[in-house]
Amino acid sequence: MTLDSRYNLLRYPDVTAATPNEEEAAAAAGVSLFDNGDDHVREVAETLQQTLDCEAILITRGSRGMALFERNGNAPIFIPVYGTDQVADVTGAGDTVIATFTLALAAGASYAEAAKLANYAGGIVVMKMGTATASNEELRHAIERDEELNQ
Repeated sequence: MTLDSRYNLLRYPDVTAATPNEEEAAAAAGVSLFDNGDDHVREVAETLQQTLDCEAILITRGSRGMALFERNGNAPIFIPVYGTDQVADVTGAGDTVIATFTLALAAGASYAEAAKLANYAGGIVVMKMGTATASNEELRHAIERDEELNQ
């Protein structure tokens, strides 16, 4: 079971994974947003993982991308934002991330694979005005483009 509950994360312990944004995660962990560096995000994620007793925390960080923390001892993965930081509209971006992340996990993806796919989908929808979707074709193009750039 995955969770994206705006400001009510701690009401749902024993989930498999959660995808809060940075502000929601910090509030739930009871820490200030003053320092939003990688160490701060790591501290927040560890607190949430212990409190929720979950396997993974995927924190969305706006223009700084996403950070994935897994309980199994894997090193944290900091995923750069997909696309540009010229956002048109963030309406529904969190919903897109949790839906894509959950669907990928249900299809057998690892947490890292699911997080990367969710990052593509989130990056696609924030470039559109209003509540938007990411199509299969758009996701396929994003993955292919990213693979070409990283060769």
